[in-house]
Amino acid sequence: MSWRTIAARLRAGPRTVPEHLRPAHTAFEAQAERVQAAREAMQSCVPVGRAARAPIEVGVDLMRDELDEILAAMPDWRVDELEAEWQRCRTATERARARCDRAAQAVDGTDDGHVVLREVAAIVMPLEVWLEAERHWRSLRTRG
Repeated sequence: MSWRTIAARLRAGPRTVPEHLRPAHTAFEAQAERVQAAREAMQSCVPVGRAARAPIEVGVDLMRDELDEILAAMPDWRVDELEAEWQRCRTATERARARCDRAAQAVDGTDDGHVVLREVAAIVMPLEVWLEAERHWRSLRTRG
C-alpha cells in the first residue's frame, strides 16, 4: 500500500458501521463481549499443571446463565445484512447451552482433567462462530 493511499484513508476518516445498523451493532458488541467473558470463565475450569482451577460446576452454571441471557437478547442485533451470521450464532449458542446440561452431569463428582477438558471444549468450541460474525460486522464498515 502506498503512502498516498494511506494518507487518503486517514483524511477520509475512520470506518464506521452505517447509521441504520448502529443500534444492532451496539447490541451485537455487548453480547459478543458476554460470550467471550463466559468462554474465558469456562476455560478457567480446565486444570493446567498445578494451578488451582475454578470448580467446573460453577463454570457450567455461569455459562448456562450467560447463554440464557444472550439467547433472550439476540433479536436485538438481527438484521437482514447479517441474517446468516445471526442464524449461525443462534444455533451455536443453543448448542453450547444444551451442552451445559450434559456437561454438568458428565463432570459430576469427577476430578479427571480429561473429562473436564472435553466438556469445556464441547461448550466453548461452537461459540467460535461469534468471531466470524464480528468479522462480517467489520466488513460492513464504510468511511465518512
